[in-house]
Formats: sequence, C-alpha cells, structure tokens
Amino acid sequence: MIDSKRKAIIFLSLSFILAVVAAGVILVQISQAQERLGETVKVAAAAENIKSYHEINLKEDITWIELPKSSAYESFITDKKELKNVISLVDISEGDILTGTLVREKVNIPADERVVWLNATEIVLIDQDVVEGDQVDIIVSREIDKKLETKRLLSNIPVVQIETPDEKPEDGPAQRIKISLSVEEAEQLIHYQNFAKQIRVLRVNQVADETVEAKPEEKKEAEVKKEEKPKQQPKETQTQDAKKDESKKPAQPAEQKKPAGQ
Repeated sequence: MIDSKRKAIIFLSLSFILAVVAAGVILVQISQAQERLGETVKVAAAAENIKSYHEINLKEDITWIELPKSSAYESFITDKKELKNVISLVDISEGDILTGTLVREKVNIPADERVVWLNATEIVLIDQDVVEGDQVDIIVSREIDKKLETKRLLSNIPVVQIETPDEKPEDGPAQRIKISLSVEEAEQLIHYQNFAKQIRVLRVNQVADETVEAKPEEKKEAEVKKEEKPKQQPKETQTQDAKKDESKKPAQPAEQKKPAGQ
C-alpha cells in the first residue's frame, strides 16, 4: 500500500508539473502572437494623384500610413531615404502604397563626362517629351559638298536634367534637356548645333532596345551554324562518289584453271 501511494503521488506531481509547463508555453505563444499583430510599420503612400515621370516631393506627394507588420511586404517603401532624388515611373493614384518598382533614382553623372544643353529651337527638334533617366538618340542632317546627309550621331545618351518653360510652342515639345556626354562627343554636338541643318532628338524605348540588341547575337549564331554545315557536305559527297565509282567498275573475270597435263 505504501509503494502504491508513493507511485500515485509521484505520478500526480509529474503530471501537475507538465501541465504547468504546457500552460506556460501556450501563454508565451499567445502573447507573442498578440505582439506581432499589434506591431505596426509605417509605409509610404501617395498623398495625391502623381503623374508618371514626376519628381517625388516628400512633403507634398507622400504620406505615411501604418500597417500591421505581418501584412507589410518587403517591397513596400518604409524609409525616407528611398524616396530622395527619385521620379515616378507610372501614374499613381491617391492612397496607393508605393513600392520600389514604381519609382527610380535619377541618373548620376560620371566624372569623365560633361553636361550639354540641348534646347528645342528651329534647328533642334525634340519629337517626344523626355524625363530624367531616359535615353535619347541624336540624328543630324548636314550638308557636305552641296549634298544633304542624315545620320545618327549619338545613341542611347542619358538625359540628366530637363526644364520646361511656362510658355509652350504650338508645334512639338518645348523642353530644354541636358545630356551627359564625353568631351569628344560634346565637341561634336556643339559643332553641329551651330552648323548643322537640323538635329532631331528621339527618345529610346529602353525595353524594346534590349530585345533588338539581343537579335544580332542570334543571327550570328545562325550564320555560324550555316557556315559549318557546308563544310561537312563535301565529305559526305566524296564518300557517295567513291561508292558510285566502285559500282561502275566492271567485274574482273576469274582466272581460268589450266589443265593438269599442260
């Protein structure tokens, strides 16, 4: 009887201790879940409608709203530093949450390049509005030996700054843009600004331009494959010709056996 009572007491005490430990673990997990649900994080949202290619102003364009930390994605902008010197890529409606894919930084100018003004004049025509960070092609029409020549002078030149006057002309954009060029390219462009017949500024479709650049590589691979095939053909034709020649040769008659008596 005494042994059975001891065993019962030990069993009850162990079960009580395990129950207390389990209750403590459950309470800790519940408190952690409540803390997670209660934690919030501030994310950037549009305070008003923002047009595409608009320079973001933290005071006027951005408002900060609180969201539960568990429902906030990593792509949401939570730091003011991420919105310094950036422009919007698409139209953003009021109240929309900003992500890293909706904005981009302005272009930084390398130390070995120079900035050149390219104003819209009677000679310089900007076919389409551009913004900071876009790329443009420069097409020049000039007269050589009383003959007009048109060629692409510069390709994929980054736009580093723009300026739009208050009064816009009726025909075409009235932008004044700054582009970043090397010293040699800057000399050429300034020369043509003074003496060329006409200069056209064309905005580059950067997404399409990447696909176009990839196509010449595919063409080169196809040309290499075509060149390799003819090299292999002569060997095959030689073997076929050899087989034909062997089939055309007349069969040699077997040597006649001489009689034993001769």
